[in-house]
Amino acid sequence: MSEDNSNDVYVYPEFTGRRRIYSDVEKITKENIFEVLEKAMVIHMKNANIMTTLMRYEKGIQPLVRKKIIRKEVNIKVQDNLANQITEFKLGYVWGQPITYVQRGNKDLKKSTDKQNDTQDDAISMLNELNDSEYAFSKDQELGRYVEINGLGYQFVDIKKKYTGSAPFDLATLNPLFTFCIYRNSALQEKLAGVTFRRTEDGTVYYTVFTPDTRYEIKDMREIINGNKPENPWSFMKRNGEKNPLGMIPIVEFNRATDRTGCFERQISDMNALNVEVSDFANAVAQTTQEVFFGTGFELPKDGDGKTQAPVGGQWIIAKPNANGGSPMLKAISSNFDYSGVQENIVSKRNMILQKAYVPIQTDPGGGSTGSAMNMSSGWSAAENSACKEEQILRRGKAEIVELELVAIKATPYIEYNSPLRDLEASDVKPKFIRNKTYDLATKVNSMVAMINAGVNGRVAMEQVDLFPDVAQAWADSRKTIEDYQKSLIKKDTQQPAQKREMSDLSDQIGNSPILDGMNTDNGGDDDVQKS
Repeated sequence: MSEDNSNDVYVYPEFTGRRRIYSDVEKITKENIFEVLEKAMVIHMKNANIMTTLMRYEKGIQPLVRKKIIRKEVNIKVQDNLANQITEFKLGYVWGQPITYVQRGNKDLKKSTDKQNDTQDDAISMLNELNDSEYAFSKDQELGRYVEINGLGYQFVDIKKKYTGSAPFDLATLNPLFTFCIYRNSALQEKLAGVTFRRTEDGTVYYTVFTPDTRYEIKDMREIINGNKPENPWSFMKRNGEKNPLGMIPIVEFNRATDRTGCFERQISDMNALNVEVSDFANAVAQTTQEVFFGTGFELPKDGDGKTQAPVGGQWIIAKPNANGGSPMLKAISSNFDYSGVQENIVSKRNMILQKAYVPIQTDPGGGSTGSAMNMSSGWSAAENSACKEEQILRRGKAEIVELELVAIKATPYIEYNSPLRDLEASDVKPKFIRNKTYDLATKVNSMVAMINAGVNGRVAMEQVDLFPDVAQAWADSRKTIEDYQKSLIKKDTQQPAQKREMSDLSDQIGNSPILDGMNTDNGGDDDVQKS
């Protein structure tokens, strides 16, 4: 999309989500790879064109969808750019905290013992540390921007070629404009290949295609340039690629939603209408400032070319009386414009767009509403529900990343043979998304303490309250204290008294709010009603 410097109406493409790329072949081989890749690139380029438009739209390149007909010289173009506001909120709310890994549970498919659970806890803490050394928190933010704007994103895992004493694997976020995955056209939709490509300055395009067993380097979609060379120099045999050491496709695709749409994609038509309204409001102010004047009964001076000069500030206009006795007249031609009504409509439209995108209204609603009521009215509850839905879809991609990282760890000689990481399985690990770490801290602390007092496993209690950025590390540091405390509570012959809460929280508002609990302001019976 180019800048809209003309007065023509820009026509936006249809935004219906990114198409998934399928192939009818059962397996990609050196015999069919060129045919499959050529068909896949046709679909990918259509997706890439839409993604380019979306990324430029988020940056503020948003041509207006109306043509200025009257007074074309006053043509102010304003982009409110709610797309950026929506994207930044999603990046902060859904992706703001580092995505860490926790143990799925004490009981799994294998016969687990307490010692094995301890080993898994240690291994997962080490896995989080390795990801931290690879700056996964920063690369996940980069991934999140691609996912939120385009509806999809990609990450890549490979065995580190030069070990520096930290992670034995490389983790990278790939640009979706130059990356895609190919799936089999079947009920299971198996992933057949992951593809990334680059274009050099001389126009040559190099493709890297990963299948579960082979890595192909292709030049200009004509020849495979990696793999063993033919022994006979006069042979016409082509190279057939190299073995994929991971045994898995190392490119992982992340989807924001099942329809693969961006976070503001459905609201683009509303945002275009808002841009038109804000631009027209600015034009109305400008046209009032630069009003057109109507005059009769006099003549303005002319320049050397015989053209009438327009009046300027501080200039005297001298008019002679008309022969018929009429009085000279000079006045501005203006139209009545409801500025307050248009401003209210702009604010209402902005709030409607944010509501449709599940972004809370960041203004003070006023009044004396309780915390729960404010969460509902300002949109935080809807934002949390939307983030929970998105998290369930993103977890699939993070689970693939974990599996690839564990394969890389076991394939490298740099990790000690007796390290707990070598015994860790992908089924033992669960990705953990943390949101609003300190929001409603009192309620979270009370809930965690209540669960620990009731005998719930401390790690499970920590996971439930979404309080700690790294649950595995928090549990490893606190496990002995929590378990000793729980053992001290277990007395077979005496019943434990009710535990006192650590601090007040939102539940106290029910007894204090006449809205949440009718007119009841006491903890007594139903007949205890406040009299007016």
